[in-house]
Amino acid sequence: MLSELRIKNFAIIDQLQVQFGPGLNVLTGETGAGKSILVDAINLLLGSRASGEMIRTGQEEAILEAFLEAEDSRSRAAIDRLGLSPADGLLLKRLIQRSGKSRTYLNGQAIPLHMLEEIGEGLINIYGQHEHQHFLDPSRHIDILDRSGNLWPNRQAYQDIYRRWLESSAELKELITREKERADRLDLLAFQSGEITQAQLDPDEEESLQGERTRLIHAEKLQAIAHQGVEVLYGESGSAVERLKATLQRLREGSKIDPTLDSFAAAIEAPLFQVEDTASSLRSYVEKISFDPKRLEIIESRLDEIHKLKKKYGASIRDILSYQQRIDEERRRLESLQEKINGLQEVTEKLRTQASASAQNLSEQRKKVARGLSEKLRAELATLGMKKVRFVVQFEHEGSEAVGKEETTLPSLNEKGVDRVQFLLSPNPGEELKPMDKIASGGELSRIMLAMKRIFAEETMVRTLIFDEVDAGIGGGIAEIVGRKLKEIARHHQVFCITHLPQIACFADQHLRVDKYTDGQDTWAEISDLQDREMQLQELARMMGGENSTVPALQFAETLMERAGK
Repeated sequence: MLSELRIKNFAIIDQLQVQFGPGLNVLTGETGAGKSILVDAINLLLGSRASGEMIRTGQEEAILEAFLEAEDSRSRAAIDRLGLSPADGLLLKRLIQRSGKSRTYLNGQAIPLHMLEEIGEGLINIYGQHEHQHFLDPSRHIDILDRSGNLWPNRQAYQDIYRRWLESSAELKELITREKERADRLDLLAFQSGEITQAQLDPDEEESLQGERTRLIHAEKLQAIAHQGVEVLYGESGSAVERLKATLQRLREGSKIDPTLDSFAAAIEAPLFQVEDTASSLRSYVEKISFDPKRLEIIESRLDEIHKLKKKYGASIRDILSYQQRIDEERRRLESLQEKINGLQEVTEKLRTQASASAQNLSEQRKKVARGLSEKLRAELATLGMKKVRFVVQFEHEGSEAVGKEETTLPSLNEKGVDRVQFLLSPNPGEELKPMDKIASGGELSRIMLAMKRIFAEETMVRTLIFDEVDAGIGGGIAEIVGRKLKEIARHHQVFCITHLPQIACFADQHLRVDKYTDGQDTWAEISDLQDREMQLQELARMMGGENSTVPALQFAETLMERAGK
């Protein structure tokens, strides 16, 4: 149970610490005093979205803490994953900053918000006025039914198969679409690969051809340059070779007179040989170089072919060859596509059959739960003054569709199965069953919601229930019946009830009053534990007649408490 709540700098609460006990905890106070702020704080501690606007004016951070005894809890698995022992109790803490960011802790250990939400869902169930809309919305009825009958694990098992069937179906559809385009695509890829193969490309070929093309275009000029080099170095009178040889001969003659000239002769001999070699190479170059129009035409044609391939398949020969590798791989995949389609069709049909069987099984379980829910709800509503009510869970299927090669007809599936569920109600004899939003009054709806919560509480392990103004639209004798029902639920659960009706508040095991104060500059809320009988009587009288409690109001309050005590 929730045994302690601490709040700091939240809404109009400056600082508050309150302890709760087992049984029925009732919170009362004037409208706007801040009763629902406590519910908002607990909601945040259970993982709801935070906002910086929730922080008290002038403060930068709000602090919310709750201590729960949770040894027996639906959240046991999530708590165990954190390595905590629920027998020691759970301290939930949430810090909310002005920026809207928040941090969450469990027993001092930082945890992500989604885990806080998962744990909180198994600890406390809050029923507020907004839940009326949940129950009135037919699209939510199937969720309510599944949760009430503990069918959520079965539904998740179905959804796992359903999801895999959708994924397989989507992949199969894509493959079939590709299969229709496969022949044309294969022809195109075969042509492209063949064109590249026929070209017999070499990665370094283009650079070599461009060099040769340049030499052929400028052959006459290159020949003249090389010929001139041969003449200057070797051929003409007074050439470099001739002069070097003459100089070498005279130095050798001189060395006979002065041996020191030998070193100069040796220095000239080496370049002489190099010049002779260079002249010989240039002579060979001159003999080889010539303008060959046919060869130039062949080169131009080859470069043009390479250029066309580059425009189609890549910026370079290497890119073209890489593209060919990719399309050849695609061809291999396409050629095996039909085999893959056949295999995937079998898998998809098998998953569809499994999903249909799982959905049908889930549907049968729902119908069984629905029959039990209808009986229990009628019995509960009878104790709440609606003895002639009829309540039915209506089932409809989404339709059917032909599946597989054999065109087998199976029910249409969606993420929740094959069912569409709607709650129908007839509150009075002679009235036909109609959707709840078409027939239920505010008071009737409040009682229906309370009855459902009573049933759901029995079937789940959530031990703390919070009812935020469950008395909307009711009064008089029905209010007392609702109070008795809450007291009955509180025998097995810790119950919190925010109410404006003394017929409900009189049943409290612990009565808390919320008051709002102001000094003209600041506003704050405080909570008082009405521990003695006189304080409780005064509050019940105030709820009936205003701040100035009259004698009749106090007498009626006394009567209410005596009847509640019995």
